[in-house]
Amino acid sequence: MNEGVTIGFAVIAAVFGGIGLLLFKEARTHRFWRQLVADNDMKAIRGILDQEIEHWRTQRPPKDVSAMVWAGVQGLDLVGASAEHVRVSTSADPEFGVVDGSRQQIASSLDTAYATAMRLVEMIFYDLPNYRPSHVRVDVYTTFRDPDGKAEALPILSVQADRASAMSLDWNQPPAVLAREFETTADRAPNGEPRPIELPDDPFADMVDDTAANAAN
Repeated sequence: MNEGVTIGFAVIAAVFGGIGLLLFKEARTHRFWRQLVADNDMKAIRGILDQEIEHWRTQRPPKDVSAMVWAGVQGLDLVGASAEHVRVSTSADPEFGVVDGSRQQIASSLDTAYATAMRLVEMIFYDLPNYRPSHVRVDVYTTFRDPDGKAEALPILSVQADRASAMSLDWNQPPAVLAREFETTADRAPNGEPRPIELPDDPFADMVDDTAANAAN
């Protein structure tokens, strides 16, 4: 009887010891990556971002996110990053749906841009492992055509978000309302459609990763 109890305790101790060792190794790995980020190691930062962006591109859209918004999430490009900031760009298109039996536009490209930008801000602030940037900038483009019919991608929205403001937000509010809490640039025409904008200066331009600086172009 005593021998069986001893063996049982030994097995339990071995199991808990193994779990403890795994947790210790996991914590040490997290500390290692966080220190690399704190040291502004661009290889480590790009590795974290590239891995998570690739995960988003293969992930199925959440039930509360429209297909057009998720297409913008999956189509993002990394423009630049540092230990303190991330800048990305993406595109947005109008959304159409069936209304009273006919197919109609239910959201302009600017509406889609707001929803996409705020989804990206939230994901970059809260979904990246071992990396907590203080600032996120999202530039959103859409397609315009000149009088000759030539297509050109021009910016219609730019959102510069900071973590301190994001922490106090109710993320269930409409995207355009959320965007007002950050530095946002947009121009909506009287008919609700977007006008092209001039992108604001990037306060982190001197820290942008040169290998990705022209990604938006």
